[in-house]
Amino acid sequence: MVLSENSSSDESFQNLDDNETGDLIVPDSESEQEMDPLKEVLRNKMWTYNPREDIEFKKGQLFTNVDAFRAALKDYVIQKGFHIKRLKNEKTRCTAICDVAGCTWRIHASPIANSVTFMIKTYTHEHTCVMDNKNRKATFDWMAKKLIAVRTYPNLSRKGIEAEMLKYGVHPNKQQVYRAKQKAREEIEGTHSESYSKLSKYVVLLRQHNPGNVYKIHYDRPNLLVEPRFLRLFISFKSQKDGFLGSCRSFVGFDGCHLKGSFGGVLLAAVALDGNNSIFSIAFAIVEVENKETWRVNIVYEQLLPSAIGRYCCRHISMNFKSQFPGVLLSTFFWQAAKSYDAIGFTQAMQRIKVMNIEAWRYLSKIPVSTWARHAFSTDLKCDHVTNNFTESFNAWIGDLGCQPILTLVEGLRKNFMKKLHKRYQKACTWTSAIPKNIIEKLKKIVIHSRRCSLQMASEDLFEVTDGDRTFIVSLNQKTCDCGAFQLSRLPCKHAALGIVYRRQKLETYCDPCFSTEMYLKTYSGMIHPIPHEKRWPPLIDVTPKTVFPPPLRRAPGRPRVNRRRGPDEPSQSQAKRSTTMRCGNCKATGHNTITCQRTPGTQFVRGKPGRGIANTGLAGSVLWDHADGNVPIVVSSQGSNPSSSTQSPLMNADLNLQTATNATKRKRGRPSNKSAPSVVYNPKRKTSTAVPQPFAGMHTAALHPSGSAQVQTDVNINASVSHDSHNVSSSFTF
Repeated sequence: MVLSENSSSDESFQNLDDNETGDLIVPDSESEQEMDPLKEVLRNKMWTYNPREDIEFKKGQLFTNVDAFRAALKDYVIQKGFHIKRLKNEKTRCTAICDVAGCTWRIHASPIANSVTFMIKTYTHEHTCVMDNKNRKATFDWMAKKLIAVRTYPNLSRKGIEAEMLKYGVHPNKQQVYRAKQKAREEIEGTHSESYSKLSKYVVLLRQHNPGNVYKIHYDRPNLLVEPRFLRLFISFKSQKDGFLGSCRSFVGFDGCHLKGSFGGVLLAAVALDGNNSIFSIAFAIVEVENKETWRVNIVYEQLLPSAIGRYCCRHISMNFKSQFPGVLLSTFFWQAAKSYDAIGFTQAMQRIKVMNIEAWRYLSKIPVSTWARHAFSTDLKCDHVTNNFTESFNAWIGDLGCQPILTLVEGLRKNFMKKLHKRYQKACTWTSAIPKNIIEKLKKIVIHSRRCSLQMASEDLFEVTDGDRTFIVSLNQKTCDCGAFQLSRLPCKHAALGIVYRRQKLETYCDPCFSTEMYLKTYSGMIHPIPHEKRWPPLIDVTPKTVFPPPLRRAPGRPRVNRRRGPDEPSQSQAKRSTTMRCGNCKATGHNTITCQRTPGTQFVRGKPGRGIANTGLAGSVLWDHADGNVPIVVSSQGSNPSSSTQSPLMNADLNLQTATNATKRKRGRPSNKSAPSVVYNPKRKTSTAVPQPFAGMHTAALHPSGSAQVQTDVNINASVSHDSHNVSSSFTF
């Protein structure tokens, strides 16, 4: 139905009611046609922010409000690299000029008729001053607002932030980069304390989108009059739990890593191994501290799994062992005992430890053998790991999430688990082999090592293999070998691999089914459903508690460390810098420098600050502290002169015997008390302008005080002899 200009309003409404389709086409009126050019002009003159283009002002430019104009002006000032002085900075007008006296740059803006939209009414863009790269307006708050736009890179490094700020012509320092990144994260993710109150809603959403999962939050609330305080959080996804129970080995590693957030805490993780010998997370928890109460592993063992056997990490046992019994040989024999697959090798290594140190042998004998020695492990677990390093790999896999607020941490872990399940499942679908890739590579290395052995067949499935000075019996039907590796790892050892290759068979046929590609696909067949963004969360009225306080801050003594402290025998993460040897410029010996040298130097300059001790007496020598004779400051200079030279001063061969005896009432920190002063000989070499009698024109007189604050009594005995024009003059006095 089309309405013309001649139709009346009554007819128009009547026709509108009769229109079944509801289509209405109304031509523009004369007033609307007159407003179109005005809208077009306003649209063209309205300023819009574009980070890819430089800001350019012009007269008549419009801004949505005064705040938009102020923000644009600040960006423009930082971009151009100059300072401004605001003459007027009100809601109704803004006027600014260049801060440099005599510069003609000026801008003035005020609202138009609607009293909201701002317009540049006066603008002089020419500058007569010099640009300045260090702009005071480029604060960390301004930098944080620019970094909020970089939401896709939450872990942007310092160099990345500096490169981003370089687009605006800003060169921030390290402190500005750190504070700007912290401010931007708070704007995007919220503060650390606020995230604890959002955990209740988040857990409810997890239950709605991922049914069957296990979630548990513990709060500390002494009574109903106080708000609850976060204590612990436990999460286990159903897909991970089913993947572990259905296709993984019954072997779980437990470990914890410290969180680097504002309120600290510890992230506890339970990690298993999949068919490709890769880590597979089962559950995680966030607790206040790592102790027996938070772990409760012993309680689970005793109540739910009484037949479970625990293993200790040999790396930690080795560190404790070396702290009490240092030595390379003892450590080597310990690892030989721990990694031996049979009891013979274990007994030999332990016997060597016993011969070297009986106390070290007793220390290891107190630890149950089944918890650290490989030969005593249960073969049902199908795992020969003697360390807990794969859980350390999980801690490293977390990355920068340990520094994020707790809600960001939990959501980041969920996303990582979700992506890993899907990615590994899709990758395994492309495999054509019966076993995973890592197992194939491991079998290839085993075959290479088997070439060093010799084979003697007893039957088709039974044979003996000679490896060095030992002989091992291998049964392919029973999948056993005397070395113990075949039945413990459930993978062919090098002795069994030699017989399998000799029979022209495939090694994967003798691998346990847990290492098959089929079981690997079953492990990652589950799915973790996504969670909507926080801004799209539905209102949950019945969720309690509404407000949750963060846990009490437990700040450890000392400087917080980001990485784990490594042992002296562990390789460092970064290549160490080449060490340099300190060499003394006086005695040419190594291990010290000229200042700490104890030998008498040939010629040195006076060291010390003006007005402190003997270094300010003007004597041309070097100030030393004699550690052997009481740490008394003495002046040492070069000995001997050449009196026969005709060009030297008449007093060049004047000898001065200066002896001091001090009694200090207070010691200087770090130095022994003064006892007595040795006698030294001083031979002045420089002319001075000090007003002294002519026979002693080459000497200075001053009160000798140590650099400490103590009052001392000083006795100076001076014996001087002067030779000038065949006349010898000697003098001796004490003061």
